[in-house]
Amino acid sequence: MLFTETVTLHIPGGETGEYDDFGRPITSEPHDETWPAWYEERTSTEALDAREQRVWGYWLYLPLDAPLDDGVTVTLPIDGVTYRVVGEPGRQPGGFIVEGYIRAAIEKAAG
Repeated sequence: MLFTETVTLHIPGGETGEYDDFGRPITSEPHDETWPAWYEERTSTEALDAREQRVWGYWLYLPLDAPLDDGVTVTLPIDGVTYRVVGEPGRQPGGFIVEGYIRAAIEKAAG
């Protein structure tokens, strides 16, 4: 898979498995990571006169080691809009010719 674009993954904080002096779980801070990617239109609507087209979702392709799971949102460089992952991302293992990748459906996050 040829990853020619760059996207920003917004990774929420999560439990670290450690506890503070009062026995409360310690959580990590939310952070952003930049990843190489490829994306293409998945769903869109178009006005009858074809002057305006709105894209509502994309297929997002990332390397297999990208931290794409529940709660992670994505910002694409083309519009600066935040998208959320829809459903479970699929993982395609690599072979002799093509390296492995993650394929996920993303759509505009509400709000």
